Amino acid sequence: MQDLIIKIDEQEFNAKFTDGNPNIAINGHPYQVELMRQLGRNIYSFSVNNKMCQVEFDINENAQSHIMMNGMSFDIDITNETKRMIEQYIKQSGIGDETGNVKVKAPMPGLVVKILVEEGQTIHKGDKVIIVEAMKMENALQSSIDAVVKSIRVREGQPVEKDALLIELEAIV
Repeated sequence: MQDLIIKIDEQEFNAKFTDGNPNIAINGHPYQVELMRQLGRNIYSFSVNNKMCQVEFDINENAQSHIMMNGMSFDIDITNETKRMIEQYIKQSGIGDETGNVKVKAPMPGLVVKILVEEGQTIHKGDKVIIVEAMKMENALQSSIDAVVKSIRVREGQPVEKDALLIELEAIV
């Protein structure tokens, strides 16, 4: 795959993506990166060399883009080709099923605080669907697609384990 130049806070990095292990090299340093789950609209959990990190992408076509990683914010300048590759990587990561349907799962053990949708309701990408409290913080989970709420598998006040199925969304085609 081609090399890409990514500029973060005025510093340039050469990134090379491969199909092998490690699957990314940045400035010649190898990294094994695995997308673990989508936590919300443009928020993802990755394993990088077996260490977990949370990344929020705010990628704009005609304006400055940003990446927020583990609480730190970076301005980023990437080409359209790089944007396309990031989107392709996320789509191929297994977050949805083969039909594009999405299963909203608990990102960590917690408590269902509020269910913001009803079965049969039409929602849009970015809409908040459920609030889960974990580690004394409320997390509003959002839809990653335009969808119809297929099923709600939990109730308010219910404790949930990590990866517990909370809501099933059926993609609007």
